Amino acid sequence: MDLKVNRKEIRDSELDESPKIVNLNSTWSLAAVGDALIATRLNQFNHPLDSGFHKIVKAIKEADVAFINLEGLLFRLSEFKGWPEVEHGGYWQVGPPEAAEDLKAMGFNLVNCANNHTTDYGVEGMRLTNELLDRLEMVHSGTGMSLGQASRPGYLDTIKGRVALIGFATSFTPMSRAGNTRPDMMGRPGLNPLRVERTYEADSSLFQTLKSVAPRLGGRVPQDSDGQLRLFGVTINHGAETKVIEKLNVNDEERILHEIRNASMLADHVVVNSHSHEPGNESVVPPLWLVEFAKKCIDSGATAFIVHGPHQLRGIEVYNGKPIFYSLGNFIFHEELYDPLPSDFYELYDLPESALQSDLENIRFKDGAIGFPSNPVWYESVVAVTTFDGSRMTDLRLLPIDLGRKLPRSQRGTPRMADKPVGERIIERIAQLSTPFGTKIVYEDGVGVWRQ
Repeated sequence: MDLKVNRKEIRDSELDESPKIVNLNSTWSLAAVGDALIATRLNQFNHPLDSGFHKIVKAIKEADVAFINLEGLLFRLSEFKGWPEVEHGGYWQVGPPEAAEDLKAMGFNLVNCANNHTTDYGVEGMRLTNELLDRLEMVHSGTGMSLGQASRPGYLDTIKGRVALIGFATSFTPMSRAGNTRPDMMGRPGLNPLRVERTYEADSSLFQTLKSVAPRLGGRVPQDSDGQLRLFGVTINHGAETKVIEKLNVNDEERILHEIRNASMLADHVVVNSHSHEPGNESVVPPLWLVEFAKKCIDSGATAFIVHGPHQLRGIEVYNGKPIFYSLGNFIFHEELYDPLPSDFYELYDLPESALQSDLENIRFKDGAIGFPSNPVWYESVVAVTTFDGSRMTDLRLLPIDLGRKLPRSQRGTPRMADKPVGERIIERIAQLSTPFGTKIVYEDGVGVWRQ
């Protein structure tokens, strides 16, 4: 039998049916927003005339990828089998699980879960939130049942390519740090940490003062060391000047960079998010170690680096054609609507058991005279819409948003497109904050525009 195939007998139609390689458009867009502190449903979806809200939603849904930091937990307290932890992120933040559906309806498909509120309600609260996001097919990163799981990227497959998300936190409670699995010991659930190690130095005058009072304040001066003492749980060294020296934990740093390098080989684009309050919420200048690490992440393969945590805007830097957002402020800020709250918080303000949440908020913020409600910077932010050609940023639009600081407490904290006077003020602020990084932003047609 002749098994030879006559090539001429192969029909042209058969050739046409062979697989074809499709070249996807290399242009893609990323919408990124600030912190989401969610205590209620986003009922603005039921009000089509709320045009300011729907303009924001439209911009987010039009992006190929939309990222948000979920600063808190989402589950139903009436069904919760756990309890609020003694150790918390400054507040016990939990919202209804339906709020995750609202976020998905707004267009969000990438979620960071690593922050200082990850274990406000223990590992069980963290686990329920992750399971909720999984059911809704919302890609998330930053937490897991071991350090290995918490460190891993989440992957989002889109028509414009595969996008990896790596989330971690430098601001977190000690109990929320995930631990490694060993052959003879299980891992510890929690978040993906980047520890900041601090050493303290005091000049001669201050050191001698501290040395003299340390024993009376429960401190200790080692007999074999003339240049070191322990006070308030920290070691203080005698130095030429008084300062705090900060450096990143080497193991944490290398683990995160390793995951970025790996993700850059498995995905087309890598988004990296750090939840970092340092040096404090009142500061608009990021610490030097964070600036340096952001660039290391981009050098390792990140397409964009986004910081959350300070609750107000910080500057934007463009490094090797890729954006670094040092803080996008707040996006949803229901800071005053968490109800109920644990007894610990009422005790903190010397309130009786009969006190209600409204009593707590009134005394906590003195009816808006102090704290978050007293300053517009916590309620004015941007939605950053970045366009890339491959991994290089080609366009950046900053949509100014107003979270309604002067609205009633029940309505405060939900984003809407800012009117012109407020919008101009927001863009002017972020332009000034970005100038030290060599980034030029101008206000045009109601939005901030990046100029190369």
